[in-house]
Amino acid sequence: MVMRRRTLLTAAAAAAAAVIGYRKSSQDTADGASLDTGSNSAPTKQTAPGKKPNILLLCIDDLSDWVGYNNAHPGVHTPNIDRLRAQSYSFNSAYCSVPVCIASRGSTLWGMTPESLLLDGVEDDPAYAKLFNAQDLYPLPHWFSEAGYETISTGKVFHYQVGTRRFWDIFQPYKDFPWDWGDHGTAFDFGTLPEGEVHADQLTANFTIDQLNTPREKPWFMAIGLYQPHVPWRLPQWAFDLHPLEDVVLPEVRADDLDDIPSAGVDLAHNPALTIDGQQTTQHELVVQSGLWRQHVQAYLAACSHTDAMVGQILDALDASEYADNTAVVLWSDHGYHLGEKLHWRKMALWEQATRVPLLIRAPWLLEPGGSFDQPVSLLDLAPTLTDIAGIATPAQFEGQSLIGITSQTASERPAHMRWGDAVSTRVGKWRWTRYADGGEELYDLEADPKEYNNLLGKTGAHKGGLAALRQR
Repeated sequence: MVMRRRTLLTAAAAAAAAVIGYRKSSQDTADGASLDTGSNSAPTKQTAPGKKPNILLLCIDDLSDWVGYNNAHPGVHTPNIDRLRAQSYSFNSAYCSVPVCIASRGSTLWGMTPESLLLDGVEDDPAYAKLFNAQDLYPLPHWFSEAGYETISTGKVFHYQVGTRRFWDIFQPYKDFPWDWGDHGTAFDFGTLPEGEVHADQLTANFTIDQLNTPREKPWFMAIGLYQPHVPWRLPQWAFDLHPLEDVVLPEVRADDLDDIPSAGVDLAHNPALTIDGQQTTQHELVVQSGLWRQHVQAYLAACSHTDAMVGQILDALDASEYADNTAVVLWSDHGYHLGEKLHWRKMALWEQATRVPLLIRAPWLLEPGGSFDQPVSLLDLAPTLTDIAGIATPAQFEGQSLIGITSQTASERPAHMRWGDAVSTRVGKWRWTRYADGGEELYDLEADPKEYNNLLGKTGAHKGGLAALRQR
């Protein structure tokens, strides 16, 4: 039986809102002095810069939790992102709203839920086009421009660059990465960048450095999009050299990993299903049978390291500029990525590897350098967090809440919700609870089972008590 995802998810969202009470209570907005510290709260403002802060937003495509500071996988080489983390406040359990580029960026940049935007990861282009041309809803750069900021951008910030120039005072068109199935027989394109060709992300970094060296009279909001580690993994040789093939470690994968999850979850794991020479296969089977699994992981690691180098160049330029002491740096990724975990590849699934993302905020006058918050939070909250950092009015259209001052208590009342088509998933406390349109469910205790091997509900079980019960355990 096929159910319309709009109807299902609207009802699910309403039910969840009734259970958890998404809005803050009056107690949540009490004086910051009463807040916890350390990993239990993001502290409120301690001191303020001398003038309205600039915002440098680094938007990364397909970067999972495979960054050095997370210790999520051996052999990761991201020294510049690790340096930024040491200077930043880290939200260690941040989640996208939808694990695919177009819907995640729509939700994050417009500050609205996938339900409100009708972006759920499936057939999103019509809804995105409607959103992009809406006359009553606006993305982040509009609101910063309205508040007197100069707005600057290049690289993949919005999902498409066509039509985005109007949102920016200064906009450099960027070179799109061509889609190609590659020549490896695995539906992945990877290899060495042709000699003499400048990587598109290097052009983006060069533009950013030039802008950071330009004197300005107004505060600025600069959003920079780095395309890697999105495919194609066509990179300079030095990026591969950082990850010798003999040192590459494959993700831990269990052959029976899908045995205890409902059929709808198995379908997600097998997505994208491919037909090769008239035979249907899964992406995982295709890569494993090719004998090139290790090369694929190497290419992803190399792509992460390439992006890290671009981040390093940009940070060096910022720190040497006149804006060093008055600029908040925010780094985020639109979603995670599977390289075989749960027998799945790419994004487009509702497990940790596809949905958990890095989220770093360097604003030392506002958030403790080196501090962290460990409870789940959502990228839905990024837009109001940015306006909060800038000290400008938060638009009424934003449906999230600022992460500044969040506590463990308020986080439990603001679970991170995500969806893919008809399926919805929630992260609250140590739990991930996923519900499919056919009634199948998954429940994981991520403290005891961080790789989500043991579905506590089995193939046919059901969780009793809803979010309220999970918040109490």
